[in-house]
Order: sequence, then C-alpha cells, then structure tokens
Amino acid sequence: MLPSSRTGLEGLLGGRSSVGPTGEMFFEGPVNPDDYIVGPGDRLDVVFWQPNFTENPVSVNAEGDVIIPFVGMVSVASVSLREARERIEQAVIRSIRVGKVTVSLIEPRRFRVNVTGLVEMPGTYVVPATARVADAIALAGGLKRSVAFVGSDTSTTVSGSQRRVELRTPDGGDAGHADLLLFRSGGRLKANPRLQDGLTIFVPYAQGIRDQIGIFGAVNNGGLFESADGDDVEDALALAGGLTSQADSSNVVVIEGNGSRTRLDVRGTARSASLAQPLSAGSRVYVSGFADTSRAGSVTLRGEVVHPGGYPIIVGQTTLRDVLDQAGGLLPSAAANSARLMRTPREDPVNSERIRVLEASMMMNPRYGDNDKALAVEFARWSHTGVVLDLSGRDKAGDPAKVQLQDGDVLEVPKNPLGVRVLGAVNRAGEVPWVTGKNLNYYLAQADGVNHVGWKSRAVVVKARNGSQLQYESSLSIDPGDVIFIPNRQQVTTWETFKDVLGVTAQVATVVLIVQNLKK
Repeated sequence: MLPSSRTGLEGLLGGRSSVGPTGEMFFEGPVNPDDYIVGPGDRLDVVFWQPNFTENPVSVNAEGDVIIPFVGMVSVASVSLREARERIEQAVIRSIRVGKVTVSLIEPRRFRVNVTGLVEMPGTYVVPATARVADAIALAGGLKRSVAFVGSDTSTTVSGSQRRVELRTPDGGDAGHADLLLFRSGGRLKANPRLQDGLTIFVPYAQGIRDQIGIFGAVNNGGLFESADGDDVEDALALAGGLTSQADSSNVVVIEGNGSRTRLDVRGTARSASLAQPLSAGSRVYVSGFADTSRAGSVTLRGEVVHPGGYPIIVGQTTLRDVLDQAGGLLPSAAANSARLMRTPREDPVNSERIRVLEASMMMNPRYGDNDKALAVEFARWSHTGVVLDLSGRDKAGDPAKVQLQDGDVLEVPKNPLGVRVLGAVNRAGEVPWVTGKNLNYYLAQADGVNHVGWKSRAVVVKARNGSQLQYESSLSIDPGDVIFIPNRQQVTTWETFKDVLGVTAQVATVVLIVQNLKK
C-alpha cells in the first residue's frame, strides 16, 4: 500500500519516504557496511578475480544462507554487511585456497513491518532494508491527529507521540525506540533508526503539558516539548534549534519540577558535563542572553523573572508586557509591586530646565531650610533615575501593556518589596520596611517620631511610581519605594513652603508643554 502524494507526517518531519509511489527506492547515500544488517532477500554479487574472472550474483535465501559454486553454503543472516563479506571470503579461501574474491550488495531486500498505535492507517507495510522508522510511519499516513471545531473553522492536534515511538521484535521483545522530533529538530539520525525484518512500530499517546520539558530564552525555537526517557540538556538545546548568537552560554538555568535550581556553564571544559545534565518530565531550561545592540533597541531584565537577560525591542512599539512574555513572566518569589524601571539619562531640554528651576528656587528663597533642600533634591531625582511599577495587577497605572520601552531600559524585580524612606524633621531619618496597609503614623513611629520642629500635618508623600508630590491624607496609600517628607515648621508658620513646592512643579509643567509644542 503506497501513497501517491506527501503525507501529513512528511510535512511534520520535513521529508519524504524513501519508497517512491512506483515502488522504487531512494538512498540517503552509500550503504554503510557496518550498519547494514543482511537478511533473507538481499542480493549480493560475489566476484572471483583469480585464477579466472567470474561474477556470481546470489540471493540470501529464507534461511539466511547464500550458496556459492565450488564453495557451498555460507550463513550471513543477521550480521553486518562487512561481517558477511568476511565470512564469504574466508569460506572461499578454505575451499579454493588460491584466488581473490570481493562481495558487494546489489539490491537491498524488502520486508514487512507492522505500524500500530496512533497513526492514521495502522497496518502492515512493505519497506526496503534502507528505510527508517519515519518512512514506515509516513506510509501509514502519519501520526494520528484529533480535530476540533473552533467557531466556523477547524484545528488539528497531533495526538500520537513523536518522541516515544516503540520498536518491538517479532517475538515481542524490546528493539529500542525512535525520537522523530529529535531527528527533525536536532538532526539526530540515530533517533530515526533503520528498520529490521518483522519489526512492530507502536506509537503511543503524546504526553500532557505537565510532563513536557520546556526550553526558553536565547534559543532559536524555544517552547514546550514532549519529554522522553534519558533526556538531558543537550537534547533540550537540540529540540529548541540550538543557541542564538546572543546567548550567554555561561548562564543556563535548569529548574526541576520540585523547584530545585541548577546553574550550568555550557562553555569550554564544563561543556560536556553540563550538557549531560539529566532532565525529568516537567523540567524547564532557561538560557540567558546578551542585549542585541544590532537592532533598533534592547532592554535588560534582572532579578526575579523566569529567564533574565537582554531582549531586542522596537523603540516606541514594544511594551513591557511584550518583553515580560518573552521572559516567561515573573517568578513566584518576585515582589511584583516593587519592580523598578530605570531609563538611561539622555540630553533632554525638559529635564535640564527642570533641574535649573528647582535649583534657582532653592537659592532665591531663604525660607528653605536643610530639610526643604532635601525634599527639592528628592523631586529632582525622579527625572530619569527610574520609577517603581506595580506589576501585580492591582494598580492600573502599572499596567505593563501600557509601558512603552526605550533603548537601554533596565527592569529590576526584587525578591523583597522596596522600603519607604522617611525624611525631613524626624528623629531618625532613613529607610524602613514597607508593610501592607500601614499609614503615616506607622512609618513615623519607625523613624522614632517627628522631632520638635517637624510639621506632621503638612507631611508630603513623593510617589515612587511617577515622582508626584502629594500632601498626605488618610485616603492616600503608601506604596513600596515612596518617600515621606516632614517639613520644618521652625521657619514658616503658613502654607508658604508647600505652595513653593507646587509653584516649582507648575513652572516645570509649563516648560514641558513649551518644549513639547516646539517638537511638534
């Protein structure tokens, strides 16, 4: 039974069966005498060169023997072609004693194999001795596919295993296995072994997602793949098409299903041992990468992401959500509400004017005390050093799908939430740990309270997510990275200091509008 066109598996494996629609055979190249196993039906050419040239084509009979004139019967079944040659040559020397003989394979035999399990057309098929497992499965119509109807369209899913194809001898014994996916993606010819007489090929069900292995990061074709017995890191890299040019081969992380982590270096002398690291069902392999500066832009992810490293972006189009998806998302240990997005400082007329206005305001206003100057410096630091994003999904302002990235951006995701800095007229200024739901009084208590010149009712909170300055009120939440500032009431008795702060902010806003209008 021979198909006359390409089958579904041919598309899956990217090749054709070695048996053509008219029955002719196609060869991969010269037959390797060490790999080819002789059996009933093979045609051999036995040539005597001395004392007289004589050519004797012979066939291996059903019992595995060849009969050679003046020599007799020689058993050659189930041995390699090289060993069969040696047996015939030795038999000739023993019988004739004088002369020279050569043995060659004229035509490989054909035999039956059984293809069973999850293939489209299970049955018995005739194949040449040069055929491999993939050829027999192609003759059987390819791996079984399940069809699902989605809306007005259909989709198919391969339900037969590509990596755990079982081979069985005529008496039911184990004859090895085939890994068609490793053959197709990794070029492992041994994963697609040659067929032998009477073999039964059994294709089991493909494994579920929980039993798959995954490889992500700086590889050419990352994703989830069906696992197989004996998998190691080298197999995983082969399935994923190998490392990209931007891969950091010194930083490969393996996470097992139980959560254990192993960092590997697949360079130099450590390469062999690292590649041989075994993988079990559910394992994940992450390959870090360097930023690709040859593209429009690149960003770097650090800390508690699934696979940190450098990622290319299209400036003005790629969002933080896009890059987080490429990086596999956040680890369970991540402090999602404390991610810091840092942007490289650039020559920016808006930023320069902002700093100039702030400095001028401090110098021209004698009412600014040391504490007020500290607040002004705190305002200035938010220009480019970074903002804190809440990636937990609770804060719409931190929605990563709305954050467009720029070349050189760095996202750091810590294990622990950022602290809250308490500055100004307090007894022990500094950073204190952030605690969910705590208010101003809690953080002031951690700073040993407001000192005798502090003005608690005029407390200002500098928000880490955007640098805005807000007068504290009970409805205002204090988030990781925020700054609490207590102004000094010793030199002012009115709202003037706070109004000065708002005035500076208004001046900066005006400058921003002017510069933006000039750019249009």
